[in-house]
Amino acid sequence: MVDYDAAVAAVQDPNADPILLAKIAYENPEFGADVAVNPRCYPGLKRWIAEFGDDRARETLAQYGFTAEAFGGPVQDQKATAQAAQQPAAEQAQQPAAQAAFEEPVATNPYGFTAEQALTTTDQMQIAQIAQYAPELRACIARNPNTYPALIEWLGQLGDPAINAALASRQ
Repeated sequence: MVDYDAAVAAVQDPNADPILLAKIAYENPEFGADVAVNPRCYPGLKRWIAEFGDDRARETLAQYGFTAEAFGGPVQDQKATAQAAQQPAAEQAQQPAAQAAFEEPVATNPYGFTAEQALTTTDQMQIAQIAQYAPELRACIARNPNTYPALIEWLGQLGDPAINAALASRQ
């Protein structure tokens, strides 16, 4: 457990370790609002706080325009998501596998990133931002020939069937 004094110091530190901030938010919900406004609080942590944080933390994030809905809805268990994804797969069996795997996703991110950008951009920083802030477009990033090798490796570790199919099409 994070010591109270260490937690106070960390949430006030603009260079705090993001992992420590996540641990503080999890173990000490009363610090959720302070963690949320720290410049090192990453979008995934803000999303988690927006859904699971106390009222003060959710209110603070809402003032900045961050709500669980703005980040794609409630956090879901990966196993439940994978099982739900497998059910429609039987319905899609009539379509060729390659066609079904590469249907363009609907961009739902609040940052304005599009599938077209994810597929065609050559800007490495923008590719990284899309991967971070628009998870629904990661399969498109995997198909982009300009995506850098370290990101390709990371995408392969996610275990997402659509991303894996996109990575397989690169070879």
